[in-house]
Amino acid sequence: MNMNRIICATFVACFVLSVPAFAQEYTWRSEFFWCKLNPGKTVQDVVTENKKYGEFSKSQGTQYMQAVMVPMHAGDQSEYDYIIWGSWPDGEAMYKEWGSYANDYEDWTGNQDEDSSSSSAGQCFQQVAMFNHAVAHNRIAWEERDQRTPIQFANCKFTKQGNLQKLVNLYAKEQEALEEFGFNGWGSHVFTPYLGFREDFDADYVAMNHWYSFDNRAHMAQNYQSFVEANPDFEKERAKISSCSGGNSYILESIFNNFTQ
Repeated sequence: MNMNRIICATFVACFVLSVPAFAQEYTWRSEFFWCKLNPGKTVQDVVTENKKYGEFSKSQGTQYMQAVMVPMHAGDQSEYDYIIWGSWPDGEAMYKEWGSYANDYEDWTGNQDEDSSSSSAGQCFQQVAMFNHAVAHNRIAWEERDQRTPIQFANCKFTKQGNLQKLVNLYAKEQEALEEFGFNGWGSHVFTPYLGFREDFDADYVAMNHWYSFDNRAHMAQNYQSFVEANPDFEKERAKISSCSGGNSYILESIFNNFTQ
């Protein structure tokens, strides 16, 4: 695959990005790319470089958004420096955007060799696509949101009696209780595998929680145990549905958003 596609056009809103509030939750497609910076390059070089692809996407009318995630507390980071995350509102938009890249991008840039490691900000080596189920949100005003926001992921497996519908229903019930407890500015997504996964991927889904500001995250961190003590049934219900492990945290920054709805 052309490395420029990986660097410049790639991997929940959340996406925590510039996405309007939706009256209902939704299922998108998302892609994730694990990448290393080239010598002398920074993540802000990646952002600048990928914005150029955003200009191309906009010129083609494709509905695609992209962000970059930098590890905060994410275990062994020796193999990657950042993750690129792209999303589309549905499968049709996904393949139209891929098609515009495959057939029109080189003509648009006028450069057949843009994936050269000497000119790119980074190189990516692992890529997957997933279904992105937005299951609960408490959105806040744009002016209250940070430019860079916290986001966490964990790998999860269903119990014998658990399934996605039961999980989504639990998130909906928990959302009401969280809001009543005073937690604002957060969202939860569930990602299920689609393309690019190896046989040793040992999870049924990836749970993602994000916050629209670090203050929102700090407030929940300080008070969440009190919420659990006041609402013990949620943890009991979740244990019947699934179990999660291996949590990792990142700092998320939007690169561009060409969604039109």
